[in-house]
Amino acid sequence: MKKSLLLLFTVLVAFTVFGCTNSTTEASIKIGLIVSAAGANDNGYNEFAINGLNQAAEDFNIDINVVSTADDVPGSLEALGEEGYNIVFSLEYNFDALITDDGSGKSIAEKYPDTMFVVFNALANTNTTGAKVHDNVIEVLFNVNESSFLAGALAVLVNESNDVLFTDSAYNFTPTSEARALGFVGGTQSSGITVFGYGFAEGANYIANQMDVNYNLYETYAAGFGASQANYTTIDSYFTSGVNVVFSAAGGVSTNMKNAAAANGKLSIDVDANQDNSVPGSVLTSVLKNTNVAVYDIISKYISNTLVGGVDVYYDLNSGATGITDLATISGFVSTSDAAQLRWNEIKAQIETIRAQISNGTIDVIDAQAGEVLDFATLTHITKVN
Repeated sequence: MKKSLLLLFTVLVAFTVFGCTNSTTEASIKIGLIVSAAGANDNGYNEFAINGLNQAAEDFNIDINVVSTADDVPGSLEALGEEGYNIVFSLEYNFDALITDDGSGKSIAEKYPDTMFVVFNALANTNTTGAKVHDNVIEVLFNVNESSFLAGALAVLVNESNDVLFTDSAYNFTPTSEARALGFVGGTQSSGITVFGYGFAEGANYIANQMDVNYNLYETYAAGFGASQANYTTIDSYFTSGVNVVFSAAGGVSTNMKNAAAANGKLSIDVDANQDNSVPGSVLTSVLKNTNVAVYDIISKYISNTLVGGVDVYYDLNSGATGITDLATISGFVSTSDAAQLRWNEIKAQIETIRAQISNGTIDVIDAQAGEVLDFATLTHITKVN
């Protein structure tokens, strides 16, 4: 090993959170996982992946290494490749050195052909013709378009019955007689974010069409990924304009969304992890991205010699890797009246029916991650207003 790489790996170890190590033989299977900038204890994306890794270590007797150095993803990838890791999962959005060139004239994937590199949330290993660049890279994507459709359908169903479901004085919903509106807040204009927005709009339109009602949709794809006064003001303006439910796919902006929902007596929808209890009563549900399912599945395929490189793998509702929460937290804020409980049970049953219809292909949801674009003109009961 080059001296510089040895030094780098020593630094990596200093910042590493080690999982279970069950074997120390030369022939041990070694699996590395590089967490994103949100950190290992993010109660979601990274933490779920680590849970899947730890479960695989327990079940398959493998060596694992969780690396928390997202500020130098190329260096971490290089060091783990040099150390002969069999699989390296990278949860950070940093692909150039791995796929294209690490500065040496070669990509990291080229330099370490015996390591299987797994990237998340982007077709980073796919060129402009649709062909895969490297045979030792796997692209993992989650069908959050499907779970976002469920979130949109739920938002309309709840809004149409908000006066029955929520009678506590802490809520202050705009009556449907005055306005019917939803909000979507995206961190940036990219397929990884529009996939949430498209699914949400389609799901809302699906129920609005069934109920023959029309909704306005307020949205932004420029909120960034950190809470700021500017994005709080934007979200607050949605609520004061008559929006009763706002969905955010914008990282830390969700803190502002949930606080604004609480301040206005309205509801929010979060992403990635179950955030329903973060501001109890103000979070309707969360769109889940259970990275543990993907991590465990890929490792188990490697163990059974069925893992194929140079492919993209989608995890859908049926896989358990995505979906919405069980609504247990918000259920505690639904009125205990017979009418409210009856309607709430009807709504949950309807969501389960839609889930089944998506899973069996009866309902097809546009997927921005696959390059599909939503024509809003096809949404007969949704109007974009900004």
